[in-house]
Amino acid sequence: MGSEDNDHQQTALTEDFDSTSDAEESCPALDSDLRALVDRYLTSQRTTGSQAYASTAASVLNRWEAWMATESHELDELNDPQTGARVLNEYALQLAERVANDELVAATAERYFAIVSACLSFGVRQGALDRNPALAEAASESLPQQQRSDRTDQQFWTAVQREAIVEFVDERAAAAPDAALMECRNRALVRILAYSGVRGAEILSHTKDDREGRNGLRWENVDFDAGTMLIFGKNQTWERTPLPSKCLPAVRELHSALAPEDGQWPVFPSGHSPSLYEKARAELGDRFDRLLADEHGDIWQLFRVQNLSPPPLTTAGARSVMKRLTDEADLDVDGEYLKLHGGRRGLGDLLYRIDRGHAQDILRHDDLSTTQKAYQHIDAEERREQLDRHLEDTDE
Repeated sequence: MGSEDNDHQQTALTEDFDSTSDAEESCPALDSDLRALVDRYLTSQRTTGSQAYASTAASVLNRWEAWMATESHELDELNDPQTGARVLNEYALQLAERVANDELVAATAERYFAIVSACLSFGVRQGALDRNPALAEAASESLPQQQRSDRTDQQFWTAVQREAIVEFVDERAAAAPDAALMECRNRALVRILAYSGVRGAEILSHTKDDREGRNGLRWENVDFDAGTMLIFGKNQTWERTPLPSKCLPAVRELHSALAPEDGQWPVFPSGHSPSLYEKARAELGDRFDRLLADEHGDIWQLFRVQNLSPPPLTTAGARSVMKRLTDEADLDVDGEYLKLHGGRRGLGDLLYRIDRGHAQDILRHDDLSTTQKAYQHIDAEERREQLDRHLEDTDE
């Protein structure tokens, strides 16, 4: 199984976002200043940010606020550099204990801490705090360690690469005589990988998985009017996902070039001649040579006339296609070629910088924490930029 397929095995993190925790119910004296800060932060996120993130943050911050009250900590304590770092490290230790008790996973604990830190940074900007104690190294030293995985070891298509490969396949398709079938197929494939956010396994076939939905996207599951595709998702359920306007013309052109006999034809058929001939010969038996001759050797017309469905392009075949296209387009790519899952990651990188919740929706992650883990490098970059601004203000 290739690296793209392995990427599909990432498991969503387990969260425990309760609207009201036991700690909250048993805590009669919440700090009014802290409550006011949390409320202002959540209001700002609901107004200008992602609703999904705001909901997640509300659960995390309510728990943190209850913990602060239980431990008799108040917002004013966080202004002292040493005390603030100590308080936040106590919170980190509490999260580590929950991980040790299998109540959380390490990545979720880290995300909880990051949300609290984001709220405190907001407090600095609002004048409620002098500094964010969560940014001190001593504050997070007790956080449980997780196995790191970031964009340095996971390829994603950059904006430049995405534009270059799309332009290349568009030019190839436009220059091909009589809308050459394989050039049309490659153009539609690249555009869907680049702009739709689907996984390769959701639209292609795999030789070791013959389940319906894992044998290639079928034309009957493409809705041109609605601009959607029905795919068998990673969570083993059928999901309707967008077919963006940047993909639709190429997919329509492919449909015209293929002229499929019925909706059971794969959207992305194999272009491997031995596979095509083997499939037709297996279906037609001794009649194959005569019937092919009747169609003047046109294997595609034979499939149409005999009401046969051509074999779908496999994930392995698509990887070979992308290797060839990357090489022919003369693209400088880290990781040899533009990989199937790199298109999804590249789109996610773009969307996550704009709207966390929208990125989660398009990538069809069950939980926002999965999206956040996949694009934690963006959070880190943004926190660095924010920290740089704070340090510049301090120096002034």
